[in-house]
Amino acid sequence: MTGKPNRVVNPQDLEQLAKLLDGRGGMGDRLDEAFTRASALGVSDKLGAIRPMRSWVTDTAPELRRKAAYARLEDGDPLAGLLLAGFTPEQLKNKDLPPDILLVANAAASDGNVDDDWLKKKDGESLDDWLVRVQGDAVTQLTGDEELGKTVAAYIEGAANLSAFFMASTTAVLSTSSLRAYFKSSKVLNAPGTVTARLINNHWDKLSRIPKAGSWLARVPTSVIAGSDEAAMLGGYMRKGAFYLPTATEANLLTVARRGGLANAAKAAGWVRGAGIVGSVGATAWGVANLATMDHAKAWKEDKAKYLSNWTGTAFNASLTMAMVAPSPLTVGLAAGTGLAYAGTLIWDHSDKIAAAGEDAAKWVGDKAEKAGEAISDGAKKLGSALNPFD
Repeated sequence: MTGKPNRVVNPQDLEQLAKLLDGRGGMGDRLDEAFTRASALGVSDKLGAIRPMRSWVTDTAPELRRKAAYARLEDGDPLAGLLLAGFTPEQLKNKDLPPDILLVANAAASDGNVDDDWLKKKDGESLDDWLVRVQGDAVTQLTGDEELGKTVAAYIEGAANLSAFFMASTTAVLSTSSLRAYFKSSKVLNAPGTVTARLINNHWDKLSRIPKAGSWLARVPTSVIAGSDEAAMLGGYMRKGAFYLPTATEANLLTVARRGGLANAAKAAGWVRGAGIVGSVGATAWGVANLATMDHAKAWKEDKAKYLSNWTGTAFNASLTMAMVAPSPLTVGLAAGTGLAYAGTLIWDHSDKIAAAGEDAAKWVGDKAEKAGEAISDGAKKLGSALNPFD
């Protein structure tokens, strides 16, 4: 802590000063440029007097950010702990971060008796990697069981990757099928992720008869959940020589918004499609933040598959967002292509784990089959003995 209850420093001023020192186009970059030019001209010795400034910039900027983070911590800023961990305000801006992690980071940073080195961002560690690791490390700190912490981190990463793989592969398959139908039989494209909305629109009468849930569903207008076809009509366009009125799942929301405003675009989207768009936008922003916090050269050298999965994942979520907002052969095709690429890199990245899991599964199945065979055999003998009056 700063130890100054009557502090007058403004953390934003300190962060801005640090940015001027080592940010893009800042003093550090200008010094590097000056020394590069001097070397090319053979006059590097003329800049000997200012050479110590390079190390001064390298040391001073992080120290300024550290002091700014402590000032934020005193003000109760929820991001203070992550700033002290080594991230910059720009990297954390507008990011939907888990509140429990923010609380843990701030609590550890504010307690002078607690060793918070485990919270520090490791060299080359991205925001995504940090969040997975720190949750496992938090378990280790609380329980003293390092293996348990590693297990928790592995589970969190595995669950996230499984969810991402399912989303990417499903989008790739369904989008490819939609494109094939579009070019083969001129079927209109639906936005990715609207299968549920179409089921609701097409089978609402059946869903409303479901016991218990039916009474609740009957009170909810279909347009609220699956989107308003009336609002979607604002996205009408010429198709095959006639004016076509798209349904809620087919409409280009940008066109609807341009003609009828954001309120009608929201009505056309409905809850299902709207939630999907919000989720893909958030995932895209997260991917961009993850790439921004990454040491690209080091990440590529250490794990090419994981590095590529970060890029393809961000590209997939960005293209999925575009396809969900404005379905067209181009946007849906991009979603299908990037989804396939993302699913492929996830498989590549976890090929060793998949192989190990396959071996374990085969062993498990083999063991169970053997035991089942023994049980069946024993059961048959007992049954035969029971049925045999001479036994």
